[in-house]
Amino acid sequence: MCCECEQLKTTNSRLTQAVANLEREVNLLMEQLKLERLRRFGRSSEQSNPNQLQFDQLLQEHDEINIAVEKETEATEHIEYDRKKGKNHNLNGRVAIPDHLERREIVIDLPEDQKICPVTGQPMIRIGEDITEQLAVEPPQFYVNRYIRPKYASPDRRNGAKVGVKTAQLPESPVERCKADVSLLANIIVNKYADHLPLYRQEQMYQRYGIKIPANTMCDWVNNCAGAVRPLYNELKKSVLSGDYVNVDETSVDLLRKGKKKLQARLWVVRSGSGPPGMFFHFTENWQHKQAINLLDPFSNYLQTDAYAGYEKVGLRNDITLLGCLAHAPRRFVEAAKLGNKQALSFVLLFNVLYRIEHEIAALPGPVSDAAKLALRQRRANRTFKRLFRKLDTVHTLPKSTLGKAINYTRNQKHILPNYLSELRFRPDNNLALF
Repeated sequence: MCCECEQLKTTNSRLTQAVANLEREVNLLMEQLKLERLRRFGRSSEQSNPNQLQFDQLLQEHDEINIAVEKETEATEHIEYDRKKGKNHNLNGRVAIPDHLERREIVIDLPEDQKICPVTGQPMIRIGEDITEQLAVEPPQFYVNRYIRPKYASPDRRNGAKVGVKTAQLPESPVERCKADVSLLANIIVNKYADHLPLYRQEQMYQRYGIKIPANTMCDWVNNCAGAVRPLYNELKKSVLSGDYVNVDETSVDLLRKGKKKLQARLWVVRSGSGPPGMFFHFTENWQHKQAINLLDPFSNYLQTDAYAGYEKVGLRNDITLLGCLAHAPRRFVEAAKLGNKQALSFVLLFNVLYRIEHEIAALPGPVSDAAKLALRQRRANRTFKRLFRKLDTVHTLPKSTLGKAINYTRNQKHILPNYLSELRFRPDNNLALF
């Protein structure tokens, strides 16, 4: 009998543990479902309610600089409020018309019989005019450059036969024997990469003007143009990587392959963090660590990125100092806060404090030296980081939960997140390079 009791206790304990595991699994799945709904249908902003910061204990640090900045902020807000104009719903979407545009004057006058005063019978006197401007546009106008090149030959056909026929050279083009002028090539490229207009849509657009340019032909033109500007790209890449501070990020792109399965490729962006502005893109067919290692091989010094493991491997080099990103770190905390987790909200507030410090430092008047700004930044931000890192160790949650993932991400970045405090020119985040 006792043996049966022990078996029942063991079975009950095992089943209780199984139920607890299933409950945790269900809770995680429900959290993921709710989070996915928020991502699809909720607000995309990662900021918390600013009113929550006004009364948070973390912001009750009343030193003389805080008071000065707050007074300056209040004054600015008061001026903006006083000057705010009410909306006039009769403006019909009025926009500012640039002064540099050509003005085509159209005079709309009264008929001659309406220029006679109905009371006196005398001609009415012009006393002024009303001027109304409307922004207009003409559809793209296609034209053909017809190059006429006179041909020349020696007057002595017998003795001058070796001279042959001479003609002037055609203007250089990035695409040999191309029917498209450089203006059309530039227009196609700008439409595709600046305005995100696919080539097949451009084909349809040109057809409306009676011009047939197949999308695959335009694709060949774009590829040839890319080859023509590659030397400029190489110089730009060399210039950016020769600096001592860069921001790097990457995003997935679908690579369509004819007759093959779609491949998830990667598009990288590298941007100068300081100094002369510069940025270049780099494409790879995969996301292997070696891609980041090879891309950043010529670079040394300060590298600001997210927590991708490939960057961590680059950071193992002695000539690389990694800077963390305060834009990536709070994301999962924000998601957990949207799910109603109050502990996550306290982390979001701490990250907001770090950004508020940056805003206050930037708002300091000109006479304040860079050394004083850096000292203030380090003192206040380091104090906030200490609170943040202490809190990471006091919160206990499931590692696979949204909050658990946020805590693990931030804890793994603990050694590099405060590194931007070493110099005033460093930014707290990687936003300059974010897709």
